[in-house]
Amino acid sequence: MIKAFCPGHITCFFAPVITDDVMTTGSVGAGIRLNKGVTVTIEGRASNRRTRITMDGESCQPKISEHVAGALGPDKNFDITIENDLPISQGLGMSAAGALALALCITSLKNLDEHDAHRAAHIAEIENGGGLGDVAGIIGGRQPVRIKAGLPPFGRTIDTGLDMRMSVIVLGPRMDTGNILADPEAMRKVSEAGVGCVNRYIAAPSERALYDLSAEFSRSVGLESKKVRRALSDLRIEHMASMCMLGNSIFTDAEEDQIRDMLGDVDVISCASGSTGPAVIRKE
Repeated sequence: MIKAFCPGHITCFFAPVITDDVMTTGSVGAGIRLNKGVTVTIEGRASNRRTRITMDGESCQPKISEHVAGALGPDKNFDITIENDLPISQGLGMSAAGALALALCITSLKNLDEHDAHRAAHIAEIENGGGLGDVAGIIGGRQPVRIKAGLPPFGRTIDTGLDMRMSVIVLGPRMDTGNILADPEAMRKVSEAGVGCVNRYIAAPSERALYDLSAEFSRSVGLESKKVRRALSDLRIEHMASMCMLGNSIFTDAEEDQIRDMLGDVDVISCASGSTGPAVIRKE
């Protein structure tokens, strides 16, 4: 049995970069690596039985996880258990985190290099519409800024090292990242707003600047639902807050009791910027 943990990642603002090479495809942008994420456990199965995946207690067939397992272990069958600390499809990088944790398990089992895990997770994310840079962000530091798109060494990420505590508020249904990334008009708006935010942020990074530019970005691209927009307006009276990309969710410096006083009974998760990157945590 092998178990690995991978932290989640909030994308604050970004600009997609699509090339004819999956390794240079991704995005520039800024994000926050979290102290919560995904734990994946794998065990080998008899060769005549199919790989089985269970996520949060339910049998499933997530295409990104299946892609990773097929790419790294085509000659193996596994029992794969995925445990999420955070909700999926809410802009918290959970598909990338799950892919990377699974990839680390399989590369550890097969004595492959860690970069093989990074590469497999990045390709699975890009080719299956799960995201455009979360893998690079997750391995890039506590508060990563992707200044060149793609997976290192093709891409480049710097870490501002900002130490942040925050609350994540989930306010609506899952958002289909793949559909948004495939929408040319939506991506045009994202590109125009994202490049400017990245350039201004790296000139003077700070927690306030990250929140302010994130708020400017989410307003510009027009992806805030009415419920998210109202909640942001209420929170910003006394706190910093912005939308997680891409989800019906918000990150804010407000604490849970303050949030409930303003917004009522909403789903709130306390988080912090995570100093620990993806790693195998047990091998037996």
